Amino acid sequence: MTEGAQRRSPLGVVLTCVGAAFVAITLVAALLMALPGLVGWQQMMVLTGSMEPEMPVGSMVYVAPTEPKELAQGDVIAFASSDGDTVTHRVVENKSVEGQLVTKGDANAEEDVQPVRYADVIGKVVLTVPSVGELFAAMSTTLGKVYLIAFGACGVMLVILGGRLRKA
Repeated sequence: MTEGAQRRSPLGVVLTCVGAAFVAITLVAALLMALPGLVGWQQMMVLTGSMEPEMPVGSMVYVAPTEPKELAQGDVIAFASSDGDTVTHRVVENKSVEGQLVTKGDANAEEDVQPVRYADVIGKVVLTVPSVGELFAAMSTTLGKVYLIAFGACGVMLVILGGRLRKA
C-alpha cells in the first residue's frame, strides 16, 4: 500500500450502501404519499374484486378530479355510492342530459343498479399500482409515519457510521 492511500473497510462500504438504500426507500415512499395530494389527486385502496384483473384487491389507485361531462365510455372512475362507500368502476355510458353515468365493475356480470349522479363523481382513475395499497394505508397512519421517519433516520445513521468506518 502506498503512502497516503487508505484501506477501505468492507463493513463501512456495506453500511453506507444499506443506509443509502434505507434513505432512498424512505424518500420514494414519502414522495409517493405526498406528491399526489400536491397535484390534487386522491389515493385510494382497492378493497373488493369488482375491478379484477385490472385492479386487484390491495392495489393503490390515484384519482384526479375530472369534470363528469368529459368522462367517456371505458374511463375508470371513483364515486361515492348511495351508502357512503367509495366505489371504483368503469363508465359504460355517459348520460349527460340526465347528469348521470352508467357504470360496471369489470368482474361483474351486470351494470350497476343505480346510475352515478354527476355530483357523486370523485374523479377519474389515472394510475393504478398493484399490491401496495395496504402498505400505503399503514404508512398513512400516525404510527406508520413515525416508523417511516425512524426507518429514514436509521438509514442516515448507517451512512454516517459507514463513512466513519471507511475513514478509520
